[in-house]
Amino acid sequence: MIDKKYLPSKKFVTALSVAVVIICIVVVISYWKPRTTSFLNSNLSATNTSAVVNIDSDNDGLPDWKENLYGTDPKKADTDTDGTSDFDEIALNRDPLKANTAPKGQEANDKIDLAIIEENKKAMEEYEKLNEIDKFSRNLMSNIIASQPVNGSMSTDTINEIVSKSVAEMPEKSYVGITKSTDLNLQTTDNTNLSKNMTAYSKNFFTATQKIIPVFGAELEIISLYVSGTSKIVKPAMAQVTDVYQEVVNELIKMPVPVAIGYYDVSYHLKIINDLEMMIAIDNNIVNSDKESLSIFSNLSKYKDITSNLLSTLTTVDNILKIQR
Repeated sequence: MIDKKYLPSKKFVTALSVAVVIICIVVVISYWKPRTTSFLNSNLSATNTSAVVNIDSDNDGLPDWKENLYGTDPKKADTDTDGTSDFDEIALNRDPLKANTAPKGQEANDKIDLAIIEENKKAMEEYEKLNEIDKFSRNLMSNIIASQPVNGSMSTDTINEIVSKSVAEMPEKSYVGITKSTDLNLQTTDNTNLSKNMTAYSKNFFTATQKIIPVFGAELEIISLYVSGTSKIVKPAMAQVTDVYQEVVNELIKMPVPVAIGYYDVSYHLKIINDLEMMIAIDNNIVNSDKESLSIFSNLSKYKDITSNLLSTLTTVDNILKIQR
């Protein structure tokens, strides 16, 4: 019989699934901005070695989320150890949790009651009626449940891997920065003015990018509110965040950028601008998307990649310019 405890409400599962994806992103941000994620220290302690997480962990043909529905062991192909896999027993209308003890050649004595078969059929029919985002949410959470270690908490690496596998095959919108190197205010620099120009640039760069820190990651809470439908101020709140990003973009485009061959690579400066432009586009797309669409998850996945790249580039430039934040 299908275990109904793995069939929570649509709103709960969707919101929780988005929350899991967001937590993975927050972990990335925390490496650059530790104070935003102090709550993670107790909730997501990485004490376990990350194992390879598969959608069908025991390779028995039954996906982990279905194993959770039926109550079978997602890490054991034959839960009741009677010689027939969980997948085959379910296909034969046999109970995968009850061992067949009939002598070889005789009819199996672990048949499922017809009433239960009908109930299971109805449950699966209900699942098939779900929209894409509800199916994805349920499957994601079931895979996380199936991957929980027997003792201890699940590592952040494992959660990241589950989420990555779940969104890997989703169609993703391509995001590109709109600013080009020719749009920058490049400043010819040589040995006679290198120190002066780099000092001025370092100060301007720090002042502009420091504006990102107070709002960086704030959109994740806004996205959570949007998905749960608990707030009517989502779009104005998101606009406050993206307005800051756009302000920084404008300042980075206008400020003089020293062209110092062998000392500073201007492409770093351009990459930060482009990453911020892509973050603005993603944030706006999410809060303007259909809540029933999988694009929320694919956008969050893309957001995570761009956020990671942005933080890496900012750290690189800070090190080059000897900036202490």
